[in-house]
Amino acid sequence: MTLLLIPSAGFAQQHFLLDEKVSSVVIKGAEVQPSDVPDRNSFHLVEPILTRKINYDQNSSEGFRLGQSPRAAFFSSLIIPGSGQLASRSWLRAGLFIAVEAAGIYLAVEQRNKAVAGEREYERFADNNWSVVEYSNWLIDYHHVHGINNPYIDQLRSEVAGAEATYDTRVDWQKVDINLLRNVERNTPYLTTDDEIANQFSHTLPSYGSQQYYELIAKYYQYQAGWRDYHTHHDALGHLDENYNNRFLIDRNGLFASTYFLDAADSAKAFNADYRKSRTIATFLLVNHVISAFDTYFTVKLKQNNLQASSSVAPGRQFVLTYQF
Repeated sequence: MTLLLIPSAGFAQQHFLLDEKVSSVVIKGAEVQPSDVPDRNSFHLVEPILTRKINYDQNSSEGFRLGQSPRAAFFSSLIIPGSGQLASRSWLRAGLFIAVEAAGIYLAVEQRNKAVAGEREYERFADNNWSVVEYSNWLIDYHHVHGINNPYIDQLRSEVAGAEATYDTRVDWQKVDINLLRNVERNTPYLTTDDEIANQFSHTLPSYGSQQYYELIAKYYQYQAGWRDYHTHHDALGHLDENYNNRFLIDRNGLFASTYFLDAADSAKAFNADYRKSRTIATFLLVNHVISAFDTYFTVKLKQNNLQASSSVAPGRQFVLTYQF
């Protein structure tokens, strides 16, 4: 390794090899005794680079890059993917993680906004086309046609006597006591087109306006009669005169479900799929955070280990001095 001496005198410059124990030095062919050579301790030697204690200025970009704590880099990228890579000047990986994060956030928000818009549109459609009064009247006729004994049906019949559906939730929700309706449902059996009597209705109507309320009325066939077009749909199916009572049966395959019921079910399926896509993208974003964090942690750790290994290499026993006189 080359060590430099501060110029002391003259313009002639020679290079010679200095061992720990020098017996003589030859300069331009003339033998010079050790006593004629200035004391090596008086030389101003530049400390060999490999034996220096490296002190990085944390305010400099180089110092921040190599002196950065792997733990700090980990949490930096865990919070903001790519930030740790930027600090360690891993530009390509930083750009990749940042691009994935930006695209993921955009897509997740876009899908969620689409889902919310679809859900709101579905709820408006349901409010204008499904009525608890219509459903209650169908339940009353359903019990009458099939001669079903239900301890709560007469009370429900009295409550909605003469009432017609307005398809206005502000009006119809006030006409039917939902707790009474639930008691009726708990004691109502399925009567199906295949002449099999199943268990009691599987569900009771959730609280008015709740997320479950909107989900169930377009999901389970027991609620199909509450849709505005239910009876006109059965008229079109020819359920008139002697076949009129068919509209008070439930088909297990949904063959008696009206167009509004099926359209609402499709709408609910679509916005729920958008919600799932948004959640899936959000999951990928979390994965991006974790991968970025571990990537920058091991990158900084590896650089620090390499630097420590390099600076621990000791110079040889011989070295070259530049001496001016």
